[in-house]
Amino acid sequence: MTPAAAIAALDRQLSAHGATVTLRRRIGESEAFVDLVMRARIKPGRPMQLTGGIVQVRSEFILSPTPITAAGASWPGAAGGVVWPATGDFLVVQARERRIEHADPFAFGGDVVRIDGMIEG
Repeated sequence: MTPAAAIAALDRQLSAHGATVTLRRRIGESEAFVDLVMRARIKPGRPMQLTGGIVQVRSEFILSPTPITAAGASWPGAAGGVVWPATGDFLVVQARERRIEHADPFAFGGDVVRIDGMIEG
């Protein structure tokens, strides 16, 4: 299987079975963000009860590189910074902003074919 075929297969699966999410990145230290709507697989975790009745959930995610590369220069990082989702970026899932705790771009044949990670919030 080629990297392009692996990405195409992931895109088909996310299109058929994924959820619509928004990948969100802060621009520098400003209050401005750039949003990128895409499909993702979200595997819900178990809710954790924090103090004061606050509930927090850790969930796993899988993203395709396709919408990120298609965004080109409109996505921060395209001009030489970190392109792939990273700790501190956000995923908005079902209208709830969740912080990316870690993201791991998986490369195959020299190309990133998917991004796995964990969100919390």
